[in-house]
Amino acid sequence: MHYQSTVTLTDFIPYQSVPDHFPHLYSVKSWAWAVKQRHHNGLARAFRKVGKNLFVNIQALAECIDSQLSN
Repeated sequence: MHYQSTVTLTDFIPYQSVPDHFPHLYSVKSWAWAVKQRHHNGLARAFRKVGKNLFVNIQALAECIDSQLSN
């Protein structure tokens, strides 16, 4: 299910920042594993590469997590 139709730049944060922003969801170690396994764990659509930098769309990440909980 897709909740948001418009993506803004404020939706994107550097992927390394996720454990700092959401420590209740991911530790540094668990997030590192989730990032490495993103193509297998349902999180891949939340990631965007810009040049050499990897970002996470936090709205899409929330949607990915929410869809996993409903399965």
